[in-house]
Amino acid sequence: MTHLQSGLSAEIIEKSRLELNENHEALQQDIQRVRDLIITRPDIGFLRTDDAFILRFLRARKFNHFEAFKLLAQYFQYRQQNLDMFKNFKPDDPGIKRALRDGFPGVLSQPDHCGRKILALFAANWDQSR
Repeated sequence: MTHLQSGLSAEIIEKSRLELNENHEALQQDIQRVRDLIITRPDIGFLRTDDAFILRFLRARKFNHFEAFKLLAQYFQYRQQNLDMFKNFKPDDPGIKRALRDGFPGVLSQPDHCGRKILALFAANWDQSR
């Protein structure tokens, strides 16, 4: 098991193997494949390329290296094109605090049957005019 899987139960590791095609023996190679694609896009400022961050995108695309890279590139390209949206994107920002107080979004106290957190969006409580 790698440091990226530490803290995961044997059940979750098996689930990720079956459902996401995650192979703990090839994890570093999978991450490196995505990292190798990053250099093909010098026009994008990839702010994070650490193992744990890249692993999120691999898992999101079931370890399809090219699709994970495309998602990663789109993420950073969007952030690059919308700098004003992300410059004060911090939990202590008054607008973020207000949105959280308004109930947008909310995390349910009980996980789903697989132990995953459930995020609920209470759009009716959100006053978008503020």
